[in-house]
Amino acid sequence: MFYYLAIIGLKIYTRFKFKVVVKGVENVPKNGGLIFCSNHISNFDPVMVCSSINRKIHYFAKKELFNTKFKNFWMHQLCAFPVDREGTDINALKFSINLLKNGGCLGIFAQGTRVKDGQVAEAKNGVSLFALKSGVEVVPIGITANYQKGSKVILNIGKPISFEKYKGQKPKTELLTKMTDEIMLEIDKLIQQNKEGDI
Repeated sequence: MFYYLAIIGLKIYTRFKFKVVVKGVENVPKNGGLIFCSNHISNFDPVMVCSSINRKIHYFAKKELFNTKFKNFWMHQLCAFPVDREGTDINALKFSINLLKNGGCLGIFAQGTRVKDGQVAEAKNGVSLFALKSGVEVVPIGITANYQKGSKVILNIGKPISFEKYKGQKPKTELLTKMTDEIMLEIDKLIQQNKEGDI
């Protein structure tokens, strides 16, 4: 209940602060596990995604944000869960796979860090690993914004990407990289549509 109340508040706040344009909400399946994968340009990104999509979305957050009982409580209420960014976090991996297999939604920034427009950062294969292990589709999202007060924020939601053709295959680096490239290609297309004014 708290999550949805918080999302309503965040939606009112973001729509008051920015000129928000959302396209492609019809591409989001209403049921079943999903991974939402977008580019990452600001700390506002997860707020914009969660307040624009009518699904409860869980996000990774650095473990330092959970270092007190108060922070730990509220971060979990907002469906964030801790991850150790210094290495492979097995608990976060298991949590994510179970969440997706049980019909939940996971939000991921494939590049793992904020990347401003014009900058280049290699995407990591975490999103592909989760998709392959869980068997769920990936919904690409292209975000274009500078997040200045009164400026336009565009979220372009693409059609779900299925990796059914890779079902049962081992998560080798070559395969995961191929899947990640496919996801990032779709995200780049959505960003380009934003810039070309197709929305």
